[in-house]
Amino acid sequence: MTTPRVVPGWNPLGGAARSDDEVFELLAAAVFQARFRPAVVRRRWPAIRQAFAGFDLATVASWPDDCVDRLMAAPGMIRNEKKIRATLRNARDLCERGTRHGGALAYLHACGDDEDARVRDVDAWAHYIGAPSIRWFLRALGG
Repeated sequence: MTTPRVVPGWNPLGGAARSDDEVFELLAAAVFQARFRPAVVRRRWPAIRQAFAGFDLATVASWPDDCVDRLMAAPGMIRNEKKIRATLRNARDLCERGTRHGGALAYLHACGDDEDARVRDVDAWAHYIGAPSIRWFLRALGG
């Protein structure tokens, strides 16, 4: 049996997620760090955070797709349209799941303790992120 691959990453929270907004921030960090050096993302994170309204999940989930150009032009943004679009879509999908379960954290806890099952569940809806980055995200949630 092989050990599942987990990408290296930098946790912008420095610990566990305590709110749905922090869950969204970690998911966005996983998307932006996929195939990028974590140090690059860490340097640009304050600008990315500002462009995405401090990762306020409800706010970003309400943004239309046509705000991509504005986000691409934001100072300090990592100008990768796929990552930006994925972050918008992930906000909507995470918000929807959170609404059904009483919050994003509640949704993720409802997935159970089996990491592989949780990875499959998130992988079924999360955009522009693979299993190794999802594993990083799920592990970062707990600090």
